[in-house]
Amino acid sequence: MAIDTKPSHQLFAANVTISSKRQITIPAAMARELGLETGDKLVARLEDGSIVLHRRPKDLLAYLDTFPKGVYGQTKEEIDAYIAEGRRDRSFPGLGEPESETE
Repeated sequence: MAIDTKPSHQLFAANVTISSKRQITIPAAMARELGLETGDKLVARLEDGSIVLHRRPKDLLAYLDTFPKGVYGQTKEEIDAYIAEGRRDRSFPGLGEPESETE
């Protein structure tokens, strides 16, 4: 009885260049291997000093489930406080200046 010990995917490595618009082109062989089509969405994440691309799920709930747990807080209140803090740091067109912490 023969057992196939090869992984189901091949290991690919390719050099890519960042364009003046900070864009890269995924090599055709990699795109074919992954079944990527024109218009597919990917998510870029920094992981241990590397940029890692993941296919973005078409379903919003599945996409949101890919975010690391607890990064923005453990409870609804902690997450709301995180969002409010981020909003204080910038202005939104038409809404005036950012809120100051003394108000």
